[in-house]
Amino acid sequence: MAKAPRSVVLGTAGHIDHGKTTLVRALTGKDTDRLPEEKRRGITIELGFAPWQVAPDLEASIVDVPGHESFVRTMVAGAGGIDAVILVVSAEDGVMPQTREHMNVCRLLGVAHGVVALTKVDRLEGDDEAIELATDDVREALRGTVFERSTIVPCSGQTGEGLDALRNEVRRLIASMPRRETRGDLIVPLDRVFSLKGHGTVVTGTLLTGVVDLGRESIVHLVPTGDNREVREVRARAAQVRGSDRDRILAGSRIALNLGGIETKDLHRGDVLTAGSTVARSTFVHALLDHLPGHSAAWKHGTAVQVCAGTAHAVARLYPLWLAPSDDPTADQEDHGPEVRIAAGRRGIVRVRFETPLPTWRDQRLIVRAFEDTSEDHQGRTVGGGVVVDPEPATGRGQRGRWIAVSRALTDPDPKTRVLALVQDAGTAGAHAEALARRAGVRDLGDLVGPLTGDKGELVELGGGRFVHASQVQPLVLRAITVVDRFHADNPMQPGVGRAAVEGMLGSAIAPDVAALAVERAIARGALKPVDDHGTLARPGKGLVAGGELPEHMQRVLDLYVEGDTTPPTLREVEERSSLPARKILEIVGILQRTGRLIKVTPDLSFSKQSHERLLEQVRERLREHGTIDVQALKQMTGLTRKFVVPFLEHLDQLQITLRQGDTRIPGPRA
Repeated sequence: MAKAPRSVVLGTAGHIDHGKTTLVRALTGKDTDRLPEEKRRGITIELGFAPWQVAPDLEASIVDVPGHESFVRTMVAGAGGIDAVILVVSAEDGVMPQTREHMNVCRLLGVAHGVVALTKVDRLEGDDEAIELATDDVREALRGTVFERSTIVPCSGQTGEGLDALRNEVRRLIASMPRRETRGDLIVPLDRVFSLKGHGTVVTGTLLTGVVDLGRESIVHLVPTGDNREVREVRARAAQVRGSDRDRILAGSRIALNLGGIETKDLHRGDVLTAGSTVARSTFVHALLDHLPGHSAAWKHGTAVQVCAGTAHAVARLYPLWLAPSDDPTADQEDHGPEVRIAAGRRGIVRVRFETPLPTWRDQRLIVRAFEDTSEDHQGRTVGGGVVVDPEPATGRGQRGRWIAVSRALTDPDPKTRVLALVQDAGTAGAHAEALARRAGVRDLGDLVGPLTGDKGELVELGGGRFVHASQVQPLVLRAITVVDRFHADNPMQPGVGRAAVEGMLGSAIAPDVAALAVERAIARGALKPVDDHGTLARPGKGLVAGGELPEHMQRVLDLYVEGDTTPPTLREVEERSSLPARKILEIVGILQRTGRLIKVTPDLSFSKQSHERLLEQVRERLREHGTIDVQALKQMTGLTRKFVVPFLEHLDQLQITLRQGDTRIPGPRA
């Protein structure tokens, strides 16, 4: 089988009127200016796209982005999914303000591969010296940027001069680039939404990660931008790459999807199509942001900005949490106090609050643009950007220290460190595997946590795909022991305390399965022990247990039942004969029942263990010989009155020793 051609997305960048669209048309034969207003004004307003067969084994989609300052937000929407950039610089004008801003955007978006097209060389009328001078000027202007070492190719979109050299350089550049990751969840941020006659709703975007495989799965999730919109399922009916139908498409491709079950009015640029749980719908994220050097004011608590995320954008407020140390010894060093500020040229962790929810995911690139800046020349300019380190940070008041600790751990390159930090932060509530994978950016969570969950591992696996850190369980084991100790001190004559009560007294914020785990570990250690069949727990050597010696007043009550034999006293009779108060009698009888010395038949009737066993044996013998028993037969066998016989037979029904059929009993399952 022939190997499928490699597919990449190339973006143009550069100042307005430096010839980006003309160059794309010369390379691809397609005009990316599609709006009448674009053609009238001669500038690109909306994103334009053009297929380009760079080589037989290399297919590219070119994203032609606007160069004018007013349209940089649209430029960011297109640049978010590109693999490499063709930076367009006019040989006449050189590097201009929007050129620099586009370069900053590329750096902040993590675009590290590019080639520089020095356009409009035809206007230099073949003057090699002028071309060389223009090339040197551009090289100097690129110093210190991501394009510092990029090849500069003089060319002209009007005459075709240098285009072959540009094609060859693009081929060489792409060959040196790593392929996009095809593992992981499908993520497609939408940049265009329209309706096509005969097909219905069509969306386009760049497949950032994962694989579109319509042969296996056509249902995807729409994670929307904005308020009052919910995540919903949609069906992908067909897919295209550069106008060609495909059933299977790998990450790195510009794709068009024909969607069923949704109208264009229900879709917007910025929405994300995804499969799996990687993408969250967030109002808050924590991000590691760079504040670009320049004249803009320091970011402080509540700074208002505009944030571009994927193909979406929203007004947001920044809440700096931590200032990274600087190499400059004169600069403010690491700070995470309440008044932390991130000055221009510095980096830090920031809590970002979007005015409206956006689709976000770990390692998503963000661009920060000035929104309310006292410096007029920075109004509406790109001032910073970075990556999302936590798409679902904790909420609540007084959490600043916690946010800083977790976010700093999430910047660690070791996924094990990130996962352990999140589980530790979840505390006794436990952490869900799905959330761990999403927040830590781990694809194969099972492979990572497997070695961590052994007998002496750092993690303990709970039911339902949840984990708790082992260090959170040990304090609960000690607390469970303390709870039982305290109960013994307050109730020395009780056998112990119920297991459910012990688990409940460990704390209301503790997940029930975590509390049960702590109690189970205390039992396994021998620090607690069950003392009856009802789940009562006691400390070794403490509490009243079956077979142990009774205090004198309790023994006196038990003796009344033993003496009564098969005609035991009622509670009132015990009270009269023992001279103990009724409340105390109830407590003692309850203890004797829990320790197995008395067997409860009704609230007012109990038999001593010996008497109860003798009566049971008589009943079983009768059932073996005759197959039935009734009130009259039991009276004749035992000499008991109806007062004792009727409740005892009902008691036998409850024990499943007998089954009632009318006025007669037959053998039950436990006869």
